[in-house]
Amino acid sequence: MENKIHHIGLAVKNIEEVAGFFEEVIGAELTDYKLETPEFFSRMLTIGQGLFELLEPRGQNGLIERFLTKNGEGLHHVSLEVEDLGKVLATCRERGYTLLGNRFIHPKRAHGVLIELLEKR
Repeated sequence: MENKIHHIGLAVKNIEEVAGFFEEVIGAELTDYKLETPEFFSRMLTIGQGLFELLEPRGQNGLIERFLTKNGEGLHHVSLEVEDLGKVLATCRERGYTLLGNRFIHPKRAHGVLIELLEKR
């Protein structure tokens, strides 16, 4: 196996509206995946073999709400599936990349893109 893009995260104001656009234009479909936190609601949208994670804000001043206020709707993160998450995180630490938790590489060190790291199952 090799490393690959798992999904692309989009910050949106309204998941149903955005999903409707992609469904109408290219036949995308919402999956059964749902994640709700106090800060955001998330749904996955299949587009061929790819996935978009649609992230809608919940509550005031949460992670996605702040992103939308600063940047508007659009690319929030790229999620990469890696063979050995521990090895990738160790490499990031050795090279001084700023990590957010144990899953994200800060966009300031990743050329403007928030990178989420997932280990292949």
